[in-house]
Amino acid sequence: MLLAGVAAMFASCDDKEATQPTAAISVDKYHYEVNESMQLRFIGNADNVVVYPGDENHDYELRTEANSGLVVNKGLLTYAYPKPGVYHVVCVATNHEDAGNSILSDTTSVWVTVTDDVNTIKDVTVSVLNINEVYAELMNETDWRIALPRKVRYNKKDVNLSLRNQRLAIYQDSPSATVKLKEAGASDDEYKQNTSTTKYDLAKVFDIRSTAGSGGVRDYRLYTLYYGEFKSFKLAGVTGKVERNEYDYSTYVIDMEVPAGTDLTAVAPEFTLNDPATEKVFIGDEEQVSGTPVDFTSPVTYRFVTSHADNPAITVEAICKVTVTVK
Repeated sequence: MLLAGVAAMFASCDDKEATQPTAAISVDKYHYEVNESMQLRFIGNADNVVVYPGDENHDYELRTEANSGLVVNKGLLTYAYPKPGVYHVVCVATNHEDAGNSILSDTTSVWVTVTDDVNTIKDVTVSVLNINEVYAELMNETDWRIALPRKVRYNKKDVNLSLRNQRLAIYQDSPSATVKLKEAGASDDEYKQNTSTTKYDLAKVFDIRSTAGSGGVRDYRLYTLYYGEFKSFKLAGVTGKVERNEYDYSTYVIDMEVPAGTDLTAVAPEFTLNDPATEKVFIGDEEQVSGTPVDFTSPVTYRFVTSHADNPAITVEAICKVTVTVK
């Protein structure tokens, strides 16, 4: 009799029908920016709650085509939309008893609008010989500057680096923003989409137009400069050789050995620069001229300042440490 009573008790639980759930939700607001978190709270009554945010792969109308909802945990769902748009947010609330044979559901929905007014650029880079990615620097609100070496130390050799046929990678703060480039001075009709295969002659100045997903436009300008360095350097009849850093393109060294008897306290180096019109070289803050005596009893650090021919306010610095010993 006891066993029969227990069996009857379990049978009565299994046969219990599900009660009607109530689907009700609230969101903290109805207008969001891209990647801004939406706080959705379930304020109804149900055992199980699933929400379809309405964007790609989460569209309630396409639930039979592998689109899925997100489970609401403890009455709260936090979700951020990666793209702008108007989204139909659908909540499905269900109760079930009778070992899942009795299922009742209720739905409710709201509409939210997601906009993207972000049109800023985060990074601009150039791949140097496919071995190193060089990052541009934002000099002010609109001007980007890329500094590149004339030669790159690679596999124990100095390889010339041309500004032609270079690819640019442009990273934007918003995934829905787009970017186009044209040569500076060209008409707006010349703007073209940047791709991973597009090649540019970086000896030219380029205009960059970043357009937000919602249509707002922001314009930038890209300047490319070579780091300054000695084209030639002689001391006491000996030719110095620039030794390059494989990882830091802005620093060089020259180690030289001059003839015995050379007075290192006042030796006049003879040097040339690659582009005297845009390059200057200093020791400290004093500009140097070829043929001017210098004290080489201790290593001397030369500082190069290169300015862009089209915009002298855009500059880049490099250093070369010259160490001289006597035979």
